[in-house]
Amino acid sequence: MKSRKILVTGGAGFIGSHLVDRLIEENHQVLVLDDFSGGSIANIKKRVKWKNVDLRNHIETAKIIDKFKPEIVFHLAANAAENKAQFAPIDITSRNWNTFINTLTPFIRNRGKRFVFVSSIAVYGALQTPFKESDRPEPEDLYGVTKLSCEKSLKIMSQVHGFEYVIARPHNVYGPRQNMADPYRNVVTIWMNSILRRKPWYIYGDGKQKRCFSYINDVVESLYKCGFEKVSGKTFNIGSDKIYTVKQLSLALKSPYGPKSLRERPQEVKEAIADHTLCKRILGYRETPLEEGLRKTWEWVKSVGTVEPIYDLLEIDSPKVPRNWKIKSKKR
Repeated sequence: MKSRKILVTGGAGFIGSHLVDRLIEENHQVLVLDDFSGGSIANIKKRVKWKNVDLRNHIETAKIIDKFKPEIVFHLAANAAENKAQFAPIDITSRNWNTFINTLTPFIRNRGKRFVFVSSIAVYGALQTPFKESDRPEPEDLYGVTKLSCEKSLKIMSQVHGFEYVIARPHNVYGPRQNMADPYRNVVTIWMNSILRRKPWYIYGDGKQKRCFSYINDVVESLYKCGFEKVSGKTFNIGSDKIYTVKQLSLALKSPYGPKSLRERPQEVKEAIADHTLCKRILGYRETPLEEGLRKTWEWVKSVGTVEPIYDLLEIDSPKVPRNWKIKSKKR
């Protein structure tokens, strides 16, 4: 395959860093942009070129993209804390919408070829499952709203300016390099970190929420193909078909410490299950069994060691804030 100039935003993060590794394997010229708010320098290999930049700064972002002139962009930069979004709307919106439009605009100006946007099945909200790409999205939370706004804007701008685009909607991705210090998302490694610290973890509500947990390597392989296959203009649900309740996941970890129950989080979707027929047929998604994925993730967690959770300041205080978050709101 011909080497391409590829920009990966959020390339120091969980999914982004694994994608960068895959691109480097194929000898592409890769530039990573990240502000390390959720990613880690430890995730970036020595061969990878990177810049520390806050993509909400449109001037600095444009300077870098104008100079690099990428043919392909994989845009992963975002704050994916769905449940925190209702209490930190400014941060979520700016890190999702602003980073997207600030990346897309200079990409178009420099005549980029393809823009791969990593969205989320959060755009579907509480529609009837399994979610299909042909469904009309109705997001339940602010995070899903921002992702859907980016999707719609991408389609409009592609129609006007003639570049290729692909939308990927992965879900419940887990595996090595997940940010264990983030207490708002990444349920698998949050719980594993708690086990390593000999502390209980938390289940919100009755634990009957249904999810399909997707191993990182499986997701990244399909995501990689979004950049190069003849799939321009398509949207893909990417992830596992195997359905588990949150309580079943908890039991699979086989810890003596056990979970503690808290009340439901507001706007949390009970069933997040997607149809992957299109992904399997075109991108060839192959699934790692949950037991195997959990074992690999646990080995990585043990190699890292315990991590203290890092709690953010929220913009809106409310009695509906989960009490285990242990934070104070920002004064405005």
